[in-house]
Amino acid sequence: MSYNSYIMDKKKIIIISFIVLFVAVFSGCAFFSEKKTVSIVNSEQGSVNNEQETVDNSQQAEYSSQQKVDSIQNPADKEQQAADSEQDAVNSDQEKEDTETNDEQSEIKNTAKIIERFVSWGFEKSSGRKIDTIIVHSSYDALGSEPFSVSGLLNEYKQYGVATHYLIDREGKIYQLVADKNIAYHAGESKVPDGRTGVNAFSIGIEMMNTEDGKFTSEQYSALNSLIVTLKNRYSIKYILGHKDIAPGRKTDPWNINWTNVQK
Repeated sequence: MSYNSYIMDKKKIIIISFIVLFVAVFSGCAFFSEKKTVSIVNSEQGSVNNEQETVDNSQQAEYSSQQKVDSIQNPADKEQQAADSEQDAVNSDQEKEDTETNDEQSEIKNTAKIIERFVSWGFEKSSGRKIDTIIVHSSYDALGSEPFSVSGLLNEYKQYGVATHYLIDREGKIYQLVADKNIAYHAGESKVPDGRTGVNAFSIGIEMMNTEDGKFTSEQYSALNSLIVTLKNRYSIKYILGHKDIAPGRKTDPWNINWTNVQK
C-alpha cells in the first residue's frame, strides 16, 4: 500500500467515525429530550391526578360530614314522622267519628223526618248513658183554647218543668225536644218489668198529642213506627211501654192507644 492510499483510508475512517459519533450524539439527545418530555407530561399528569384526588377526598369528607349531620337529624325526623303519623291517625278517627255521627243524624232525619225544636227545660245533660227502653205518652194543651197546639203544649211543659225527647202532633210531624244523650224528665216515679226504677235514666220518651177521650190518627201511628224503627237501629231496645205500664195507678196514658198498630 502506498503512503497516499494509507492517508486516504485513514481520512475515510475518521470521517466514518465522525459520522457514527454524530449519529450517536444526535440519537442520544433525541432520546433524552423525549424522556424529559414524557417525564414532564407524567409530572403534570401526576399533579392533575393529585389535585383530583384532593378534590375527591374533600368531597368524601363533606359527604361524611353530611352523613353525620343526617344521623344527628334523623332521630328528630323520626320523631316528627311518628308525630305526623299519630296526628293522621287521630284525624282519621275524628273523621270516622264525625261521619258516623252525621250518618246517625241523617238516618233519623231521613227515616223519621225529625223537626228539631229543642227546649231549655225539663232535662239534665248526660253522656254515655245506655238506652234500652222507649216510653210512649199522650197529652194535650189543657191550659189553652186549642188542645192540639204544639206551642201551647210546650208552654204547659215549661210551667211544670218536664219534657219528652220527641213530640208527635196530630198530623204526624215529629219534633225533637231533647237530645237522645240527655235525660228528659218524662217518666217520673216508675219501674220497668225487670224491676229497675229511675226510668228516665235509661229511656227515650215519646209524646203523642191526644185527649183522654180521643183517638190517635193514622199519621201519628205511622210517625211513631218510623221513629221506633230508627231508635231500634241505634239502640238495643228491650222495652216499648206506655206510661201507665211503668206507673200503674198513677198514670193512664197513652190514652186509647191501639198497640196492634205499633210495631214493637
